[in-house]
Amino acid sequence: MAASASTTMKSGAGAESGRIGLTAWGIFAAATLIVLGAVNVINGFTAIQHSSYYRSDIVYHNFTFWGWMFLIWGALQLVAGALVFARSTAGYFLGVSLALVAAILWFFMIFAAPMPALAGILLSMAVIFSLTRGSEEAF
Repeated sequence: MAASASTTMKSGAGAESGRIGLTAWGIFAAATLIVLGAVNVINGFTAIQHSSYYRSDIVYHNFTFWGWMFLIWGALQLVAGALVFARSTAGYFLGVSLALVAAILWFFMIFAAPMPALAGILLSMAVIFSLTRGSEEAF
């Protein structure tokens, strides 16, 4: 009975409006995007308001610029996570795009901070895997 109800949901109005099913992989990716987005928003605010906090640990020179970049990036991650929770196809595409760019950017940091860069690359790949595996309907 439940299988027939979900089949009609896919072929009915839900398929036309861009809403897709939410699996456990999608929930993992959405939650990860929201947590990473929140961390990046906090890092952005910290870099803008208290740039002396990062002076000895990071290789950036213009903390106001990078603070705004982290803030915008975090906001985009929050939006992507919320859209995935809302079962929107745009959320899946935005999440995969953000995670792909993040993995590439973390790769450039591999010599400056090897362990955080490795963690960032692996987490980005986990988000990409979970978003693409979590919904065959979105892609």
